[in-house]
Amino acid sequence: MFSHWTYETFPPGRLLRRRYNSFQTLIGLEEECLTIISRIEDIGFGQVQADWAYLEHLSTELGLKVRSMLEQLQEMNPVRFMDIMDYYNKINFYVRMAVTVPDPEISKPFTFALEDAVDFETKAGAYGANLARLKEDGIPVLDAMIIGADVYNYFIEANNLRIEIDSILQSVTSLEMTDLRATSARLREIFMSGTMPDAIANEVEIAALEASRGSGNLTVSSGVTPEGNSYPLPENRCIITPVPAQNIVEAWKKAALCKFTPESIKARIEMGYADRESPVAVLIQPVKDVHDSGFMETLHQTDAELPPKDRDIGCSAIISNKNKAEFLISRRKQQRVLSKPDSSVLSSHSVKTIASLGRQAEELFGSPQKCGWITDMRNRVMVTSVSPHPPKNIKEVNRIKRTLPFIANLNISPRNNEMFLPEKSRSIYDLVRFANEKGIEEMFSLVSKKGLGLDGSKHLKARQPISLTVLNLADALFTTAAGKLDISPDDIKSAPMWAMWFGLGAERSGWNEDNAIDGYAILSRTYMNITLKSEKDLTEVDAVCDPETEKNHIHFRFKGGSGTPQQRLSRIRFIEMALKPQGFDVKSQGDLIEARFGQAREAEIQKLLATIGHVTAHIATHHPMVEDHQQVAEEASRFIAGLG
Repeated sequence: MFSHWTYETFPPGRLLRRRYNSFQTLIGLEEECLTIISRIEDIGFGQVQADWAYLEHLSTELGLKVRSMLEQLQEMNPVRFMDIMDYYNKINFYVRMAVTVPDPEISKPFTFALEDAVDFETKAGAYGANLARLKEDGIPVLDAMIIGADVYNYFIEANNLRIEIDSILQSVTSLEMTDLRATSARLREIFMSGTMPDAIANEVEIAALEASRGSGNLTVSSGVTPEGNSYPLPENRCIITPVPAQNIVEAWKKAALCKFTPESIKARIEMGYADRESPVAVLIQPVKDVHDSGFMETLHQTDAELPPKDRDIGCSAIISNKNKAEFLISRRKQQRVLSKPDSSVLSSHSVKTIASLGRQAEELFGSPQKCGWITDMRNRVMVTSVSPHPPKNIKEVNRIKRTLPFIANLNISPRNNEMFLPEKSRSIYDLVRFANEKGIEEMFSLVSKKGLGLDGSKHLKARQPISLTVLNLADALFTTAAGKLDISPDDIKSAPMWAMWFGLGAERSGWNEDNAIDGYAILSRTYMNITLKSEKDLTEVDAVCDPETEKNHIHFRFKGGSGTPQQRLSRIRFIEMALKPQGFDVKSQGDLIEARFGQAREAEIQKLLATIGHVTAHIATHHPMVEDHQQVAEEASRFIAGLG
């Protein structure tokens, strides 16, 4: 556009040159803003899974670019847009509030006894808090000291690791394990380079000595529990044993690395949590002389054939660590061993005791549990850990759904003068569209009858509800348009505009005032740059249609703004299916799609521009788009067949 709409279009003058330069910068920034918004939409629509740090980074970058865009608008007309920054500051504040995850508050106690975990659930994590509830309920548990989540938070802050961690996580835009392994390695290296502050190290060492009770060795187990959640994140558990009490600080660091495994990062992102709101809490327990140890699942998935009375309610399982022996126990009131190994050090009495304790834990928490257990040398059973089975498909409320309206929803429309005001803007996208519309409007005002242009701008009207303001750069209109402010399609001489109108202005049902199209067109005999708005959709086409093949190109861009996420994705899918078979190179993100076609003969460019016109009109007259992908594919097939 700017290689055709040059300084020569305007008389010399510093003011006009400044406006021209500001508009050129504004249009470049608009493209960057739309790209960022579409990336955020990809995350919000579930097309891409990324770390929350990436979305924080994108929203910050978007805010800065939109501010620059509005500064260019102010540069073009300081008086008219003097208050625009007030509305930007308000909207950007809401975006920052929605996106930013605050740093965690850090407070004492940093370590505490297991029985106190009931009072410090957020510090103790799910594993510590749940084990404490068992103890409070009278169930025999292996005692413990807890190194609370605030030790992890303190460690991160004291070593200034937050910026480095977020910088690495900003690059996580894929959950492919190959990518996550590289991310994990970098995070682990950074974390292990940190040192525990002396004051905290002393407190942790004292807690370790108290937990060891003279035995000298400890079992250190860690887990990640997101803030405000009673369930630990899956794939976030680490157990290290035996650990000498004097080595507790180094063992704590190694245990805390459970947070940075590839599987852990993946699980956290899938559950919708930011890194800084999912700290590590650690249990330290004495290593005891045991007769046996293992774990129990109160609801066990098995391929074994169960008795008829047990098939509906399932079974429990007890697995021994010593020989991997597995016992299956009925979940009915009367305990009954359904299956047992040929040999095991566990007595039937111990098996039933473990099963009974597991069922008590299930009743206490109201869901199936996985419990660690030991039997000491006197065959007494103690529960060492308890972990609920998270309900299937339960995910944290995805905050992106709350954030997206402040970023990507379109609330204003240039066709509604009462709504197309900066004070009606509710999102960043509103401000981008406002700046685009008013920027073009300012440039067209320079070549209006009252402006300083040579040929002025004209208003094209058609029988369809399509209204365009047209700037004739050079030989774009027939002589019949001379002296007229209002022109018709018959006055168009521009080869690319005429070709696009062949599709856009074709007879079709469905046109009404609700889907009317408004826009601006900058034309010459062989060049077209057109911006169209229909409903909340934005269509932009830049094309050259010249006898000299090497000059020819088409660049089409569409950005929607209305409908459900599925309808918006279906609309993009339809456009892609309609244009790809025609030879366009198509790329899409979120609710944004771009299609390019390189050098081609004049006749082929005309045919493709007619197709673009048909696509634009079809989208306008088929609002909303169907949601079902199969129906979209069928509609695209019918559309392509109708092109002839």
